Amino acid sequence: MSRGEVRTVGIPDRNVSARGLVRAPWLNVGMQTFAITYVYSEDTAALDEHRPAHRAYLSALAASGSLLASGPVRQEDMTGALIIVQAPHAGAAIALLEGDPFWQQGLVLDRAVVEWNIVIGAWAETE
Repeated sequence: MSRGEVRTVGIPDRNVSARGLVRAPWLNVGMQTFAITYVYSEDTAALDEHRPAHRAYLSALAASGSLLASGPVRQEDMTGALIIVQAPHAGAAIALLEGDPFWQQGLVLDRAVVEWNIVIGAWAETE
């Protein structure tokens, strides 16, 4: 083994699931995927003021590997966000977002979390 190589002994391949399916390399082993929805306040001035800190917070979660995707959503007169995270359980998924400046400033009026079992697409386990 050459210098700089990492050898794993007794550690299963992180890119292969227990069923032998190949995982997307950015998905964390042992974690579930959750879709979290936010409903934002109508206080656009406050949203604009805190948006840079909100995005910096979510960017840090993405850099840590916990957040897979995030972005705004709109439906008729409602604005909010869809946030996709990985965590061991739903409570931990919500806990990831407790430090979000939008949440801390009361700009998220409602949020919901659902476990998302990805079966098709780039984030799905494949044969």
